[in-house]
Amino acid sequence: MTLAEQLQQIIATINAKYAEMEKITTKASKEKRLVDDDEEKQIAELESDIEALEKNKARIEKMIKRAEQAQKTATPVAGQTPEQGQKTADGDPNPTGVTVTENIEKGIGFAQYVKAKSLSMRMARKGTFVSPLEVAKSKGMHPNVVQALEKAVVLDTQNSSELIAPHTLSNEFIELLRAKTIVDKLAKHMRTAPFNTTIAGMATGSTAQWVGEGKAKPVSNPTFNSVEIKHHKLAGIVVMTDELLHLSTYSADKMVLDDLIASTKTLIDTTFMDDKPQTDERPAGILNGAEKITATGKDLESTKADLAKLRKVFIAKNLSLSGAFYVMSETRASEIAELTDALGNPYYRGMQAGVNEKTLNGLPVIESETAGNVIALLKPSELYLADDGDVQIDTSNEATITIGDTEHNLFQENKFATRVERCMTWAKRRLMASAYIDYSEIS
Repeated sequence: MTLAEQLQQIIATINAKYAEMEKITTKASKEKRLVDDDEEKQIAELESDIEALEKNKARIEKMIKRAEQAQKTATPVAGQTPEQGQKTADGDPNPTGVTVTENIEKGIGFAQYVKAKSLSMRMARKGTFVSPLEVAKSKGMHPNVVQALEKAVVLDTQNSSELIAPHTLSNEFIELLRAKTIVDKLAKHMRTAPFNTTIAGMATGSTAQWVGEGKAKPVSNPTFNSVEIKHHKLAGIVVMTDELLHLSTYSADKMVLDDLIASTKTLIDTTFMDDKPQTDERPAGILNGAEKITATGKDLESTKADLAKLRKVFIAKNLSLSGAFYVMSETRASEIAELTDALGNPYYRGMQAGVNEKTLNGLPVIESETAGNVIALLKPSELYLADDGDVQIDTSNEATITIGDTEHNLFQENKFATRVERCMTWAKRRLMASAYIDYSEIS
């Protein structure tokens, strides 16, 4: 048993002793009396045990601290030459001048952070308080995670259930997520906006004309609208078994990370690509209020005609195609890539490229299966995006969660749920910011 594990055991025993004392005094209080002689004797024995345990706890904490300090200051035996050997003897920790840095895959630290927080809460609900920092140390988690939790202790002295992950770790998670979602791939082209604001926008464009000297000046009447940027929060939930939480392996950490990204990505993309209106709980889908073109077929001629109609929707409303993107499923992109001309050559050569590199009629293509039966053409510069860039972590083993059509009682099934929340929303600057081809009636 390691010193850290001994420390956890002592802390758990101390907590249990205090719980016994509380049980005795509570019983006497409910019976409206003082503790009797037998109870007083039990309390005295418990206090004596606690005093001894506290001494052991202080001793082990001191030993752990000395070991950590020795690890930081100890001079390793090193040196390839007599000069380097002398540097070692003189206390130089790096006589060769070579620095070795422990690498960790991006996002794994965030997954370990989530596991440490979840394990801490799980143990607390069983009556044993072990801080996330102590969990991370006992599980041998990466030094970056331990360092982040050491800083978090200062901010989270009450071990609250919600905790904002340190920027160094949450930024890695957000960065990985942004490489996956449709919204985040378009984010750098969108207009930034603050939460809970109303922005005046232009619903239709104005026009200008040449006018002769002395002639009446033409008057154009653009129409205006108000765009409300609400404060929306999305939550991705991952259910983990107790065994997975306790595994201290790369594959277990990687599984937690992948599940967290997948659950969050799916919610963002499915919301972005639907046609539902904005509510207090969610932003409007990009297809809401957009002009729909019903697909006439999947063959080359039908595809050419339907794509031409889609582009004309933008052009007819004085909306430039410059900076526009196509969004479609990987399945639809594959079908278009296979269309050939009369000589058997690929007709849309830009669709032969790899994922995230495809172009269609000179415009970039974003692929996501959440696009389903549509090909959307949208202009991100006509969209507002509000995103605070942080994530919050919350955990529970007492909730009942519905996955698909099945309800899961986490307590009964010995499982634990971790919820990662991100505050973000989007809104169209103009309804004409998008249009789409609907293939739902084409088999």
